[in-house]
Amino acid sequence: MDAAKVWPGTIDWERLEVTEADLEALLNRFLEDPFPRTAEELARFLIQRRLQELEEQRRALLAGARLFRPKDRYQVGERLFFPHMNFAVGTVVGIRDGHNPEIGPFKVIQVRFEDDGTLREFAAEYPLPHRLNDLDGMRGPDEKGLRLDEVWATWGRGIQDRLLTRLESSPDFVRVGDHWFPKALLVELHEGHLNLVEAILDVHGGGPLPPEALLPHLELPADVPRPLQIFSLNAALYRDARFDEVGPAGQFLWFLRRMEPPEVLETPPRLQGRPYTGTGERLDEALRRIAAEIDDELSVPEEIRPGIGEAGEVVWIATYPHLASGTAPLTRRTAQVFPLGRTHRIRFEFEDPTSGRRWPGWVVRERKYVFGLKEWYQAHQVQPGCLVVFQRTREPGVIRVQLQGRSRRDWVRVARVEEGRITFDMLRRQVPGEFDDQGLIYVDDPVALEELWPRWRSRPARALAQQLFPALASLTPQGTVHARTLYQAVNLLIRIPPESLFEEVMGMPGCVYLGDGYWRWLEEGA
Repeated sequence: MDAAKVWPGTIDWERLEVTEADLEALLNRFLEDPFPRTAEELARFLIQRRLQELEEQRRALLAGARLFRPKDRYQVGERLFFPHMNFAVGTVVGIRDGHNPEIGPFKVIQVRFEDDGTLREFAAEYPLPHRLNDLDGMRGPDEKGLRLDEVWATWGRGIQDRLLTRLESSPDFVRVGDHWFPKALLVELHEGHLNLVEAILDVHGGGPLPPEALLPHLELPADVPRPLQIFSLNAALYRDARFDEVGPAGQFLWFLRRMEPPEVLETPPRLQGRPYTGTGERLDEALRRIAAEIDDELSVPEEIRPGIGEAGEVVWIATYPHLASGTAPLTRRTAQVFPLGRTHRIRFEFEDPTSGRRWPGWVVRERKYVFGLKEWYQAHQVQPGCLVVFQRTREPGVIRVQLQGRSRRDWVRVARVEEGRITFDMLRRQVPGEFDDQGLIYVDDPVALEELWPRWRSRPARALAQQLFPALASLTPQGTVHARTLYQAVNLLIRIPPESLFEEVMGMPGCVYLGDGYWRWLEEGA
């Protein structure tokens, strides 16, 4: 018996294609209920639509037929369908008594099937439990993928991704954040509306303001649902280069691009350097580990993206390029504390737990740094090698910053500029908190260092390392320089990630690598 050629099988969800008819159905759904929806909501609607189509096809084929269940009573002439036989359809042509003392009274029906005329018998009015009694009438006993939750659990994300691809290439739909809506149904906002938004943000220092704070000034039609008003306003602001969406994930906040700090719009000169693109094969395990612990944003060329996880706090070993720029690196580790989102620039607030003071901070995700710390660094006299703690707070969008440990006076490496060169001495200085022993370099005169920097910023790091090595080596009885120390010292004048620097120094005349992150300076090699 072969009913498969006429019976609609289950849908191949693994390879489901999103068709023009599907997009048309989505447009009609928005016409019926004009509210923006997420890609997941639309994907679920699409799945439900396909399931309804399949059920309608099956019901049409089974019109006038009754579901066979062993427990039910039947009459001659009734048409039945049998889910466990691929929904074959047949007519009851005879009924007789069944005989089995262990079961009790029941009937046997004779059914002639319509596809090939086969005559078969089945138990009816059967008094004992049977698995065929539990079938739902549209689903075979071993058939899966006929309920929305089943389909979503197994294939939902793949279907959503394919739907997103179609929506993004369609001229009929607009995306704002993670919500979609038909372009033709948006509330129209003209140039006067956008000019008014610009004026409002200007009065508020550039922002940030949520769309809910802007809407009351625009007098949009009152009969338009508020979610659609918000969506339409966000869509219009996205299209206008004057405005920048700077909210963390889950929030929309608007800012005037022309009023954003220059350090947010362009990478500060002190941070500009060439990302490391090597494999690290030329470095031993110790140097690779040290480079990972330094956590330089130039060490990994890939962009930082949302979804890397969250942490309660991270500790960063301060470096001079970031101290001079008022920034901190945005790496895969530090990004677990700072707010991320769909945009490349995100506005938040720093908080000093000692004073309670708050001030603006910016995540510049596209260039992998966080801006807004210059005054705080200067007020606390933070030095390269100090341990800076960034903590999440219970309040979304507020990040606490503080130094780890207490201030103390100690013997430390001190960098000074003398006759156009950097020299190093071991001197007693008041360090504002705990620090990395190998990485701390106290800068006595930042102004003199900044005056020297233009002469070195474009020169080879190897040349600067050769100049700094003797002075650094003279600070230890063994005449050695640790990789952390060298990295901090070279980055006083040249921006370079640790991997690139360590590869430059390997085999450099005048020094020998001893292993475990140490080089020894040889006077005769100078």
